[in-house]
Amino acid sequence: MSEDKFKAAVREGELKKAAAIAQQMLKSPGLFEIAVIGEPGSGKSSFLNAFRGVGDDDAGAAEVGLVETTAWPTLYSHPTYPNVFLWDLPGIGMPRAPSNELELIVTCPGYDFFLIVSATRFRELHADLARKFQENAKKFYFVRSKVDQDLGAERRKMNYNKARTLQQIREDCKAHLQSAGVHDPQVFLLSNWESDKYDFPLLKETLETELCHAMLQKLLTTSDQTLHEKKTAMQKATHKPSSLSCGPAAAPLPGLSLVADVAVLVDCMRGYCNDFGLNSDSLSALAEQVGKQEEDLKAMIRSPLGTEITADLVLKLLTNSAGEGVTYLTYFVSIIPVVGSLFSSRVSLRTTKFMLDNFISNLAEDTQRVLAKALEGEERKTQNDIT
Repeated sequence: MSEDKFKAAVREGELKKAAAIAQQMLKSPGLFEIAVIGEPGSGKSSFLNAFRGVGDDDAGAAEVGLVETTAWPTLYSHPTYPNVFLWDLPGIGMPRAPSNELELIVTCPGYDFFLIVSATRFRELHADLARKFQENAKKFYFVRSKVDQDLGAERRKMNYNKARTLQQIREDCKAHLQSAGVHDPQVFLLSNWESDKYDFPLLKETLETELCHAMLQKLLTTSDQTLHEKKTAMQKATHKPSSLSCGPAAAPLPGLSLVADVAVLVDCMRGYCNDFGLNSDSLSALAEQVGKQEEDLKAMIRSPLGTEITADLVLKLLTNSAGEGVTYLTYFVSIIPVVGSLFSSRVSLRTTKFMLDNFISNLAEDTQRVLAKALEGEERKTQNDIT
């Protein structure tokens, strides 16, 4: 599976390969389920047919009628993405509906996104839905499905103005959603019979961007989890280089009662940078893959690159890791030289391991920032390729 290949590339520090896999996955988002919800007669089923580009009488079309025709949640395929599905839910607000009907719908783990479809002006039922979406951190769009009928009713007025009427409907919907606690509400005005007019094309475009954005966020979550696992595994192994650096060949650090073979640590830390893919060759290849400047990717890195790791830097990091304990240790060694030297060796080991563990943790965070920067804007590029 592509996600497994993406995880493997991140784990191995092959950032260019990881980016290439991510770019391909963005062109075909993974499983994503959209629930279409509204009152009976709101035009949910007609909307789904128009969105999918099928006529109401075509084979596979959602059933449309003057009475409620959707008795059970019905699944339909997205017209562009094979792994994206749309659910036509039964009309809400029916007399026999359970009292917690909206709660059951909003909290259903199977739905990733919602479209509230309404054929009339904003009602309290819509406000209740919006509040529950907000409370449960669920994303949704509000769709007015029959604005052609609204315009037809207004057209009889002497001062009729199409653009002004549409703006009034839009602002009224937004005002009610904001009153329900929704920040920056997304409202689309359309006609189920004219899928090339009003906000229908914009809705399709925006929803595709949402799908790509959701896929990108999923990939970044996957990379973050993978890097955390890698960091944990590497930190469990830092005892060995820490012991080597504090062995018989180690020398006292200037001004500190600690010993360390700095050359061992320099090689070790440079190897860590390579393991995460944070070296010039890897970053240059990644920048070329995603069409960005290498310097922009390097700007995301707070740790030193492998070529920047020197003996002086290691001494500085060890000093910072030792902290205030160094002063006490120096005094302890001066008054009890033999016991103090043994104690110094143990503290050297712990200080070195702490420094390496911290360095690995910083590299993992740097790698995540680099990947996020590398994939920044890829959802827009993907959508442009599709359109």
